[in-house]
Amino acid sequence: MKTIIIGTVLIFTYYTGLASADTALISSLLKRIEQQQVKEDPFFIKGSFPAYTDKYHIGYSERIKDNNTSFCIVLNTLESVRSKLTASQQIILDSISSRAAGVFKKFENKKGIGTYNFWRQDMEPKFPYNWWVPFFFGNNWHLPDDFDDTVWCLLAQHTDSSNAARIHSLMQHYSNYPAHKIIGCPDEYKSIPAYSTWFGKNFPVFYDLCVAANTLSFVQHFNLNWTKADSATLALLVKAVKSKDYINKYKDLSPYYENKAVIIYHLVKLMSIKPIAELDRYQSEILKAALEIFSKSNNILEQMILCTAMQKSGFSSPAIKLPALDKLISLTEHNDLAFFTGDMLGYFEGNTKKSLAFLFKKALFYNQYCPAYNDALLVEYLVWNKP
Repeated sequence: MKTIIIGTVLIFTYYTGLASADTALISSLLKRIEQQQVKEDPFFIKGSFPAYTDKYHIGYSERIKDNNTSFCIVLNTLESVRSKLTASQQIILDSISSRAAGVFKKFENKKGIGTYNFWRQDMEPKFPYNWWVPFFFGNNWHLPDDFDDTVWCLLAQHTDSSNAARIHSLMQHYSNYPAHKIIGCPDEYKSIPAYSTWFGKNFPVFYDLCVAANTLSFVQHFNLNWTKADSATLALLVKAVKSKDYINKYKDLSPYYENKAVIIYHLVKLMSIKPIAELDRYQSEILKAALEIFSKSNNILEQMILCTAMQKSGFSSPAIKLPALDKLISLTEHNDLAFFTGDMLGYFEGNTKKSLAFLFKKALFYNQYCPAYNDALLVEYLVWNKP
């Protein structure tokens, strides 16, 4: 009996020590995120987080500054684990959120309709990539507001259910209406009347699995009444998962999130809000895909988001041996895994797309990076993978 008691105490002490170490690491990461939040800068917006794009698809090491809505996904990721943080950690999160409050307005539609853009709207945005876009389309060319940034910004600001319902009603005008051709995705998906990625009547209709999942996450989060477009968007996701096209044709079906692990992460995020029977039946297949990608990955950030997805699905995830703090932060922040991509090849299809990809790939494809967001993903991983 004495041996059993001693063993139990040792096990308890061991796991308590592990939990304490994780708590200290999470606190350190939250403080680091807070330190990265812009105080004063001639380029970056006060209260936001530095974000970058790689100009020639070289990777994070070759990048240029970019003011975009990365700040709101930092906030959303941290808010998603708020209930699992300690009281002192929640205070740090409150401080971060408070300082970011003034940033949202700069990305809001200037007409006051409540939608948001990827780039700031309080001034004419300077296209950050290269010379040829403004040369052909004019210096004031910019993308319309999009579903992703709108739902992220509204969630990060804790909008009320009535405003969420109003925006949801507006979204109904931007599903696959017959007057517009669907661009980029495989032909078998073009008859599905799902949501477009963009709030743009005079803009091509694009489908993206992650944007679709984020939009339905918004619907689920606010318990909104499902519409025909919601059901069609779910059908788009189910078809991609059932056929495994989200793995085999991911570049065509997710042109703005060109990474299989990132697609799984977004699918699971949607499925974890509340049950969706049509998707839940494929949970084991999604888990199998996550494990296979994990086994072949040598990118620690990619491994972490896959483990987070597995844990959110209710499954145990493989162990990741984390390096010392300094190296861990470097590997996380200076990581070439981009959660968002600017793939201009998505505006083309067929032989035209293949030819442009062969001739101009580096000039038509851009990765977006935000070190603070990567840190937030690390916090999320640690929270979900505590011993």
